[in-house]
Amino acid sequence: MAMKAQMFVLTMIFLMGLIFAVQQLLFQYTALDLSAPFRQNPVYLLENTKNIINRTIRFTPECADFGAKMEEFNDFLNTRVPPGGYIISLSYRLNCTYWNNLPPNPTPLNVSIFIQGRGSEASSILYLYHR
Repeated sequence: MAMKAQMFVLTMIFLMGLIFAVQQLLFQYTALDLSAPFRQNPVYLLENTKNIINRTIRFTPECADFGAKMEEFNDFLNTRVPPGGYIISLSYRLNCTYWNNLPPNPTPLNVSIFIQGRGSEASSILYLYHR
């Protein structure tokens, strides 16, 4: 009689584990990705590009290093088309003599960003300081 009870307990533990594992697998397919519609929007790409440039200038100590990073980023954008067929054009003017300026003095970096694709477009002009 004790052996039957032990087998019953082991069987229930196994079945509960199996149900839990199947439930976890099914939850992966029911999760909603709420950012998906925004990734199909040029404004989303524009904001991401602005954030990348802003973080890069803030965390790069030397102007020459930043200039190299901007060239690399610009080359990356020119050779790669983001998902959805958008084209990102980036033009910038970097003046290292203004690198340590603070507002309202002249900015070291002026960036123009233009994004086009799927019948829509977005553009922005940035004036960024290192600090």
